[in-house]
Amino acid sequence: MRDYFRPAGRSVWTAKELSTMTDWVFHWPERSLAEIDACLDRVKARGVPWSGVTAADFPLETLGNWLQGIKTEIATGRGFIVMRGLPAAKYGLDDLKRIYWGVGAHFGVPQAQSHLGDTLGSIIDLTDEQPDIFRRRGYNSGGPQTVHTDSSDIVSMLSITTAKSGGASCLTSAHAVHNLMLDHAPKLLEVLYQGFHVRGTDTDAAAGGIDLVSPYRVPVYRYTEGWLNGFFVEGYVRRTLLAGNVRLTPLEEAAMQAFIAFANHPDMMTHMLLEPGDMQFLNNRTVFHGRAAFEDHPEKPRRRHLLRLWLTVPEWPRMAPEQDYHGADVRQRWAANAEAGALKSA
Repeated sequence: MRDYFRPAGRSVWTAKELSTMTDWVFHWPERSLAEIDACLDRVKARGVPWSGVTAADFPLETLGNWLQGIKTEIATGRGFIVMRGLPAAKYGLDDLKRIYWGVGAHFGVPQAQSHLGDTLGSIIDLTDEQPDIFRRRGYNSGGPQTVHTDSSDIVSMLSITTAKSGGASCLTSAHAVHNLMLDHAPKLLEVLYQGFHVRGTDTDAAAGGIDLVSPYRVPVYRYTEGWLNGFFVEGYVRRTLLAGNVRLTPLEEAAMQAFIAFANHPDMMTHMLLEPGDMQFLNNRTVFHGRAAFEDHPEKPRRRHLLRLWLTVPEWPRMAPEQDYHGADVRQRWAANAEAGALKSA
C-alpha cells in the first residue's frame, strides 16, 4: 500500500464542526454597498456591458484587507465563503451581472463553461426543454445533485431567485473525505487515485475537440505541486456506463459507492440556502459541491435561478493534466467556437 499524503488544517472540516460557526459568511459593509452602486453608475454611464467589466471598474477599495483575507481563505483555508447582503431586488438582471462580474474578477479569470462559450452560466431547470441527458448539462437539470466538482479553480454562484422550497447548496471538504477513506478504506482510496473513465456531454466533447469518453482514467485525487486536488462528477462516470462504453469492476464500484457515501453523509456535508444576492465562492480543488432536493415553480421566470462563474486563478499551482478534465485548451476551444458562431450569425 502506497504512503498517501494526509492533508491537515482548515481545509479538513465536517458539517458537524461547522454547525455552530458563522464565520464563513461575510456581510457586505454599508460603505462597500455604496461603493458598488457608485461603480455600477460609472460603468453604465460609459455603456460598458457586463462582459466588459474589469476588476478596476469595481476596485472594492472599502474592503481593504478583508478582500485578501477572503481570497486566502478560499485558497488554503476552509475553501469557501459566502458574501451576503447585496440587495438583489434593487437591481435588474443586467446590473446584477455587471456587479457579479466585477466582484468575481478580483478572484480569478472567467472561463467558458460549455460548448456555448457561456462565461456566465445560468443555473436553472430546463429538463422540459432539454430532455436528452447526453446533451444536457447538470446545471440545467432539476432535482438534487450529489456533491461533485466542476472544471475550474474557483466555482462561484450568485443567487437570483430561490425555489418554491428546498434547493440548498451542499458543500463537503474533499480533504476530510480523503482522510476518511484513508482511515477506513485505504484499498478503495487507491482506486480513487487511479480514477475512472468519464464522459461529459456529446456537444461539449465535439466543440472541445476531445473524445466522447476519456481515453485515460481521470483521478479523483492527485497530489500535485504541494496541493491535494479533488475531481469527481458521478454523472460523468454514470454516462460511460449508460452508454456501454465502460464496465466497472466490483472493486471500482465499491470504491465509488464508498466515496459517494462518505462525501454525501449528513455529518460531512454542510447545507446553506443561498438567498437572493448571496455570492458563494469555493475552491473547486478542495471543496465538493452539490444541491439538496427542491420543489420549483412551474413558470420559468419564477424557477430557482443562479448565475455561475468558473474562474481560473493564475497564481495557483496547476492540476495534473490527466486530472484537469475540460482543461484550459478545451475551454478555450469552447470560447473560440462560440465567438466564431456569433461572427457567422452577425
